[in-house]
Amino acid sequence: MRKSSLKFSVLLFTSSAILFILLAFLTLPKFLLLDMWLMSKGIYLTANHVQEGLTYLSLKGVNLYGKNSKVVSFDRLDISLRVPYLLLKGVCGDGYLTAKLYPFGKAHLQGKDFRCFEGFYVKSLDLSLNDGIRGTAQLLNLKVKDTKVDELSLVFKGKSFDGRALVSGYTLSGSGSIVLSRKNFLNSQLNATVSGNGISLIIYGSLDNPTLEFKR
Repeated sequence: MRKSSLKFSVLLFTSSAILFILLAFLTLPKFLLLDMWLMSKGIYLTANHVQEGLTYLSLKGVNLYGKNSKVVSFDRLDISLRVPYLLLKGVCGDGYLTAKLYPFGKAHLQGKDFRCFEGFYVKSLDLSLNDGIRGTAQLLNLKVKDTKVDELSLVFKGKSFDGRALVSGYTLSGSGSIVLSRKNFLNSQLNATVSGNGISLIIYGSLDNPTLEFKR
């Protein structure tokens, strides 16, 4: 009886929480909700045009800023409520990024030819986030401080990943680990080393503020 009561209580709590989020999305100003949520993550939003419907929010001329600088821009950003996920789709030029956000922290990210991040270009992206990160990412023209990586290809395997980097004509390869943060994906911690031709590139820190170091 106690186990049954506990399961019923958990189910009731989970259902109530999902219902509350659903009602909030349907009834409250969606741009205000989005702005408040981003501010809680230290991200600030500007948009030239806002359109809201019962189950969607559409923004044009969007810029997202971190504490010190602009992070990314979109020609258009659409957010819509689907079942059983929240769909985000950002477009910039001929490229796009999409995110399906599921309950309990699960997500699926995809992108192609997206050039509007500050400091790098997303050639391709296909990642699933749950208990870890699985999938692939290919980034071009990655700039971190004084370091430029012409191409960085990553294959994620849950809590570890393999990487290949092209730096100044040299091909480096290696592997690393990642600790996923469910509360804030950008706070996930990574640690990796790729090397070749007597050169090592060490990558560590959070996803939103990674550090790259060269060693010979």
